[in-house]
Amino acid sequence: MIKLPKNNLDQQDALINAQDNVGSYTNYLNDILKPAIDSGEWDEFEALDIGFSVTGESLGKIGDDDAWKKLQPFFEPNTTQTSTIDFSFDGKVMERNLKNQLKALALTMMWCSPKDYSFDSIYITVTMLKKLALALLNEGYNSFEFLSFDQLESWVLSDFTDIDFERNRIYAALNKLFTEVKRLPFNVCLTKKLTPSSFGLTLKDAAQYTVIPQRLYYLGLQESEALVNELYPIRDELGKLSEYIASYYDKTYQKYAKYLASDAVILKNDKLNWYLSKANKMDKEKAIDFQSAFLALKYPSQTTIFELLHKYKPVISTHYIDKFYPDRTLRFGNRMVTGLGEGQSLFKQLNGGCLWALMSRTGMRSDEIFHLHTAKGCTKETISNQTIHIIHADLSKTTKGSQSKQDEFVTTEIGKKAYEVLQALHEPLRRYHPESQAFFHKVRGDCGASHKSSIGKHITHWFESTLGEILSLTNDDVIDLKVSDPNLSFNVGEDYEFSGHQLRRSFAYYLIGFELCAFPQLKQQFSHVSMAMTRHYAKNASKFQKIRKQKQSLAHAIDEERVDQKALVYLNIYKKLANKERVAGGKGKEFAKNMMKTERNLFKDKVDNDRLSLNYWKKQIRDQKRHIHAVAPGIYCTSTGCSLRTQVNLLECVDCKNDYIVDAVFAEAKRKEAEIHMLWDIEHDELTPQTGSEVYIKIRAAERIMKDLDISYEPVVIPQEVQDLLINYGVTA
Repeated sequence: MIKLPKNNLDQQDALINAQDNVGSYTNYLNDILKPAIDSGEWDEFEALDIGFSVTGESLGKIGDDDAWKKLQPFFEPNTTQTSTIDFSFDGKVMERNLKNQLKALALTMMWCSPKDYSFDSIYITVTMLKKLALALLNEGYNSFEFLSFDQLESWVLSDFTDIDFERNRIYAALNKLFTEVKRLPFNVCLTKKLTPSSFGLTLKDAAQYTVIPQRLYYLGLQESEALVNELYPIRDELGKLSEYIASYYDKTYQKYAKYLASDAVILKNDKLNWYLSKANKMDKEKAIDFQSAFLALKYPSQTTIFELLHKYKPVISTHYIDKFYPDRTLRFGNRMVTGLGEGQSLFKQLNGGCLWALMSRTGMRSDEIFHLHTAKGCTKETISNQTIHIIHADLSKTTKGSQSKQDEFVTTEIGKKAYEVLQALHEPLRRYHPESQAFFHKVRGDCGASHKSSIGKHITHWFESTLGEILSLTNDDVIDLKVSDPNLSFNVGEDYEFSGHQLRRSFAYYLIGFELCAFPQLKQQFSHVSMAMTRHYAKNASKFQKIRKQKQSLAHAIDEERVDQKALVYLNIYKKLANKERVAGGKGKEFAKNMMKTERNLFKDKVDNDRLSLNYWKKQIRDQKRHIHAVAPGIYCTSTGCSLRTQVNLLECVDCKNDYIVDAVFAEAKRKEAEIHMLWDIEHDELTPQTGSEVYIKIRAAERIMKDLDISYEPVVIPQEVQDLLINYGVTA
């Protein structure tokens, strides 16, 4: 059954219920639609309704192909990507039996299947199976019943079709036939789910975006930082540019309407002096449509003329624009614009530069940037006196019974400033559309919500216009590109072709290449499900590391500083142990026990005393005999296989044999956070066994750390509502 997007989940039950009592139907899905699908009687089938809205309105007839094309706005009103279900072969009519079999599958996935399917899944299934339908027709068949393993294998081994059997999408669509076979009006010859290995194939590697060469990447970072630093102090003035653009037509049309309503418009020969541009086809059509509507008015008042101007939006000739908008010059900061075109061009440039700055400092995809939170898109946390800036995107909503949260992306001070500048640019435009939830708005037309594609266009335009001739590849650029993408060809002197997603690839590549973060941290930042995808983004970064380490450069200095800092962490821990101070964590407690068991002081003899020397730890780390990384403030892990560097489960750290815990600042913060979440869930009836056990574990683990460090604390009292949801250890049924 169709699953609505996360931000529409509250309408899910209402939509399903709407398919029951509609008109004379008591249960449309079970009593009418399912029997019609099973029967395969196409005349009856085509005359039925695709479904109904929550108000009982039909979504269109099954036989109406145009109705299917209009379904996405109904199921996904806030989508950023158009997916049109089309039952034709590039505009050519599809054979009726194959078409209705596809429609039967789509309706089964939509309303009858016990499995959940997104609208996009239905769209992809129809799109991919159309390719197979065309291949069947070319073989002389008009039913998916003839889609056997042998038939598919013959297509795989020949060039009979243009289907790429080394891509996953075709198998995802094919396997829907096998999954839904019991609910379809035709036989399916497939006896199992298929994969590329079924035909002796392997999936092709996903297309890889190139890394931006170091020289260009560094220049982009410099230029975007300079732009953000220039705009940030005057961000309160940036709204003037947005207001100027959004109100430009209003101010022009007000005076133009007044002019048309006066006698000044009439020439001596009784003709009207329009002052409208007909420089191109679009301008000419707008002018003619407006003139026709104006001349049809019996009593043209200033108000009705103004309404017509907004409806048809004719363009006033640039030669006469000063007559109706004399004071068109806007100044803010050190910048100045005159006219709508200049204003729109400058807005595009500022918007693109700040987007580049933010994406390059977060690694966010364009669709994640597109869903920036409009109210609390940037927050900060202070950990051990260090301020951490976090960007929030509305990619998921908190729903009853779950603890899903908005996606979060750590960024730098420049990233935070870039967000605030973008907010200043777009907030005035959003005021013209109070119903809109979009962060980004256009500066053309009615200044409505932007499409996702405009983000990529603005970023690319800024990068290419700012760097200009510098984009021509040098020999060093080509070397960088060949290291990151050995299979691609690049030539000195060619212009580097940039796209927005390369910022994400470059973000991963250089962070891993310079060892500024580890794969688990990058996986968390990218919100990846699998580590494999994260490694794909940072592909070949290890080769870059080897080249980097051969150079006595800033990178080499960074490596040395990293060794010094790790050695200092070890030294401070062992000084605490030598002074018999408390160190928590499994490794810290075990060392303390060993000190009590041994008859000699472990820090007195010549060998062990080296542990209180900074050089000793530097050598240990350089020789890779010791490893240490911060899991959280005051919590350190010595295992190279640790995967808890970004999502810390305190219970795992309390007795972990690889961990040292030297202070309880982080633990106390997590304890307080868990307590607040627990009380909020109880107050808003959001408490579930999962959330209850999570907060209980966090609270008790934090308290164990504080106890191990001999820090006094007031234990959190676990409310009875939470205790009732917990399973007591050792209790059996």
